[in-house]
Amino acid sequence: MGCAMKNAGRASVGRLAWVIAIAGSCAPVPLLAQRTEENAVTQSGDAFGRSVGSERVGLYSQDDVRGFDPIDAGNARIEGLYFDQQDRVPQRLQSGSVIRVGISAQRYPFPAPTGIVDYALTLPGERALATIEMERGPFGGFAGALEVEIPIANGLGIAGGVGGRNQIRPEGGRNRFRNFGVVMQWQPSPDARLIAFGGGYSNAGDEARPTLFLSGDALPVHVPRQRYLGQEWAERNNLSRTFGLIANLPIGAFRIDAGLFQSSRMTGNAFADILTGVTPDGRSAARFIIADGNNEDRSLSGEVRLSRSWQSGAFSHKVAVSLRGRDKQRLFGGTQRIALGPSSAIAPDPRPRPLIGVGPESRDTVEQLTYGAAYSLDWQGRGSVDLSLSRSRYRKAIDFADLLRPDIAVRDDPWLATATGSLILARKLALYGGYVRGLEEAPIAPEIAINRNEAPPATRTRQMDFGLRYAVSDHMNLIAGLFSVKKPYFNLDTSNRFRELGSVDNRGVEVSLAGSVAPGWSLVAGSIFIDPKIGGEAVRTRQIGDQPVGSLRRRSIVNLDWRPAAGHSPLSLDFALESLSARMANAANTLEVGPREALNVGGRYRFAIGSHKALLRGQVTNLFNDYGWQVSSSGGFTASSSRTWTLQLVADI
Repeated sequence: MGCAMKNAGRASVGRLAWVIAIAGSCAPVPLLAQRTEENAVTQSGDAFGRSVGSERVGLYSQDDVRGFDPIDAGNARIEGLYFDQQDRVPQRLQSGSVIRVGISAQRYPFPAPTGIVDYALTLPGERALATIEMERGPFGGFAGALEVEIPIANGLGIAGGVGGRNQIRPEGGRNRFRNFGVVMQWQPSPDARLIAFGGGYSNAGDEARPTLFLSGDALPVHVPRQRYLGQEWAERNNLSRTFGLIANLPIGAFRIDAGLFQSSRMTGNAFADILTGVTPDGRSAARFIIADGNNEDRSLSGEVRLSRSWQSGAFSHKVAVSLRGRDKQRLFGGTQRIALGPSSAIAPDPRPRPLIGVGPESRDTVEQLTYGAAYSLDWQGRGSVDLSLSRSRYRKAIDFADLLRPDIAVRDDPWLATATGSLILARKLALYGGYVRGLEEAPIAPEIAINRNEAPPATRTRQMDFGLRYAVSDHMNLIAGLFSVKKPYFNLDTSNRFRELGSVDNRGVEVSLAGSVAPGWSLVAGSIFIDPKIGGEAVRTRQIGDQPVGSLRRRSIVNLDWRPAAGHSPLSLDFALESLSARMANAANTLEVGPREALNVGGRYRFAIGSHKALLRGQVTNLFNDYGWQVSSSGGFTASSSRTWTLQLVADI
């Protein structure tokens, strides 16, 4: 293992063959397959969203579930326990995540309307293992990582690693990611464990990407891709950390599951590059830079859950009581607006660095405590029922640095009820459904808003869904469901202030087909069709249309992984097709951006380096170099990524 670490540290770009030869010369150690066996397609049971290592597959992601952001809503979990996430969980801490929504949220205690992102930690195994990862691309960037699993004593072990990426971004520009993480687990018995973990990442040299706001109802000319058109001095940097303690312990006939977590993000410098009044020929009437810095988001959160399970004939019962809470502190504001005058969205327009000075920050404090009880009944071979009732105590206060602005204090103490269940109609057919109420965070004001970075109070939300699951075969499931998710709608008003403008109901249909088609063939496919509708005074008075800005009506995916020789070949090929409908592009609903399709192709080759398993992974994304526009919920335009390739070497040693 020491030999591998030493030589991996000296590996250079373009010398993958040299790394393979050096790794093969190291003395063999006991092997547990880890990163070389990761494959998001073959490990997914549905098309709703799963990440495995650095790969992700599914209709939904950590920032988009049924048209909403579950992380912004406050719906993150670590090992199933409540976690108030302030920034990404370091890659070296997690083995992956799953989106729990619809049928995948059945039997899950205390579900949430916007869905849940549930992270799984990277836990140590019973034998020593080290994994080296090296990657070239995309756009010529370079990344590398080293992870280890070290057993210390019976039931006690450590897993962790370090990694870094020198990234060349799709729109040009460069930045540097560095990350680390350590997980220690003590498992004194098969049903008891204690876990402590900590990690973080830094991002430096990240120049602000220009965001375009149009002058009318015509799209601009294509912006050149892979060419940086921003200001070289507008570099952003931040540091994020995640720490936690988890206990899963039996206590007589009961079980206690508890977690305490701290998540923080510190921003040294932050810039936004805004071009307004952009015309079809690429000219911008005004360009301005928003400079910010010395901001911090910090949250201490956790959950204690006491449960008991028992069997009564064909019935399985489980009762649980839960106490979860958070104490969140934010420093924000003090921004400086730097006017640069007319500019161009399609050609470089460098300006000299001005004198930059940010003002005092405002303070945002949130305290929330939620207690509740849940009951679960599983009738073997017939169905299940899950009920919960919670009471949440929510307190929010904003102390503005601007003495002319009145401070804000908000209180809410809602009762939150959920009811979900399933009914087995036939051997291969099941019906599921549910009703969930929640208290979720609202989106933060975007960069162009005059109250940028201000966070509205949490809002009451609700979700209803039902559908069918059909077992096409023993290894393939078809899921089709209807849903409605209703929330208050926040966006920019006519004065560019971010505030509540009404309510939005995202109603839709989701379809998932996932599993093994035949030995060696794995499929993850699905579509979501959404009809989002805004209601309220702003729509009635025609200040805005009834379709949210940036909303899609359809997203479809097809992921196919083929490994010849009935799944035993060292070579496998994979294909991923994504198709997006037209997207609403302005608040008046008078402009749409066209549909987009992108095809990714890749392959894996598995081989041995002595007694060690290794994997060579190559992929080309956006094979046909499709050009499209991405539109934010506030109406900002950025170009989609162009065709690129990556080549990755992974070795378990």
